[in-house]
Amino acid sequence: MPKLNKTILAFISSFTLILACLSSASSQSFIAKNPLEIEPSLAGNYGELRPNHFHAGIDLKTAGREGLNVLAAGDGFVSRIKISGYGYGKAVYIDHPEGFTTVYAHLQSLNDSIERYVKKYQYEQESFEIDIYPGKNDLPVKVGDVIALSGNTGGSGGPHLHFEIRDTKSEIPRNPLLFDFPVSDSKKPVIEAIGISPVGQQSEIAGAQKTFHARSAYGDLKASQPIEVRGKFGVELSGYDSQDGSYNKNGIYKASLLVDGIRISTFTADSISFDLSRHLNALIDYNYYYFSKTRFLRLYRLPGNKLKNLKYENDGILNLTAGMHEIAVIAEDVSGNKETVTFKVNALPVTEQSLPVEEIKWNLPFIYESEKFNIYFPINTVYETIPTKIKESQIGEFPSISILRQEIPVQEPFVIEINAGVAAQKKGIVIAQFNSNGQPSRALNTRSNGNVLSAESRSFGVFSLYIDEKSPVITSINFTNDENWTSGKMKFKVTDNFSGINQYSVLVNEKWVLMEYEPKQEMLSIDVRELNKSDEVQHLELKVIDLAGNVATFDGRFFKR
Repeated sequence: MPKLNKTILAFISSFTLILACLSSASSQSFIAKNPLEIEPSLAGNYGELRPNHFHAGIDLKTAGREGLNVLAAGDGFVSRIKISGYGYGKAVYIDHPEGFTTVYAHLQSLNDSIERYVKKYQYEQESFEIDIYPGKNDLPVKVGDVIALSGNTGGSGGPHLHFEIRDTKSEIPRNPLLFDFPVSDSKKPVIEAIGISPVGQQSEIAGAQKTFHARSAYGDLKASQPIEVRGKFGVELSGYDSQDGSYNKNGIYKASLLVDGIRISTFTADSISFDLSRHLNALIDYNYYYFSKTRFLRLYRLPGNKLKNLKYENDGILNLTAGMHEIAVIAEDVSGNKETVTFKVNALPVTEQSLPVEEIKWNLPFIYESEKFNIYFPINTVYETIPTKIKESQIGEFPSISILRQEIPVQEPFVIEINAGVAAQKKGIVIAQFNSNGQPSRALNTRSNGNVLSAESRSFGVFSLYIDEKSPVITSINFTNDENWTSGKMKFKVTDNFSGINQYSVLVNEKWVLMEYEPKQEMLSIDVRELNKSDEVQHLELKVIDLAGNVATFDGRFFKR
């Protein structure tokens, strides 16, 4: 009997191994079909460096127009539909049996069956913005089915289709170009410039304690060599990649650093979790980007950088033995095209010692308390240990506080509490960030607890209180009282002077009606097909509330016979 048990266990173990291999082979067999009916051309690629995040997919050009058929890239079922005025706008998610999910974003409209499914939930929730998860049998699709029309909704800067491939279980986006996506590429990446940055107070580059930048061309660094370095330093690069049929300057897939022929670090844009995407601000030289709007990708790691698609020796930070060394920076694309820039440095010994300063640690919480302010930094608010610089002052009738500098990136939001006294009860009062001219630049989502106002921020700078007493403004674009509507859309422009639109709703004859809000165009529209016919006059009420609680309403009459 024991012998039989061993045989059964061996069989089960072998069978499990076979299943695992089959599952792995299945997941690797997914090939993404072109979701458009035109030749694919990239306006943006995976892993591209964007504000506060990596680009999670590829942007497919739609010839500068909306309304192109969007096709399912494989067999599967619609597993999620998200409608928003921001971000991805109108987006459809399809789960595929190979273990991947494809995402189609910034859509103009959905096909009839998906549209009917969505409207049912919009009316049930009385909300234009929804996030729903259909079942496996609700909305099945076949490869090549038309699921939507391409558009420009959400945070899109122009008509295009944003396309992603995610691992279904982990929801981690993968690089679509690694799934045999049909984009030809014979162009080498371009390294435009190199940066050499001192690490620590004892370090110098070319005689200065600041980053040394030099342009490059055709593999050569346009700077006098060797470049003198003292102490620890890191290397950065700025560049781009393009694909055949497109002149867009897209992101670089892989970047590597070699010293004297030995590979020190590599960044690869193959899979980046959404949870870690904001760590892009630790990967780039954020201080330089803040002032120049040019991103240099660090080939070394800041202590708080948790990105997992990086491979480093000693965090990529160089502390070379005295003498001459050759450094090579390599940029590669998915197709294997490669660009290399080499240069020489002369390492000098460290001569001076640094003085101790009061610091905020990246891996410890930090609390600042005073009579008027409480500031709380959770762990990982910043990416590296930095000197403490907090100063209180006054802006008009309210106290203000300057917290570090705006060119320092923030990972985890920090809390600002202001003891406002009786002013906390004033209508429209919010915590606001102020610019260098002492003017309010943005409102924070402010909470009240007695005389204490609190808010969270993901940027440093100057903060104080501001009273926003102005209501939003609703302006009719094509609505006229007592007009008879048969088709088209009722359109209204919705603007706010400062804090921004927070809520909106439309009632017709005191019943909620579906409307669409497009923040980029400051447009709220109602499709007349959503309205009931009646021989009687119908009453429309549009209500908009800003972040400070100010309310605007628009009342009108119309017919739909």
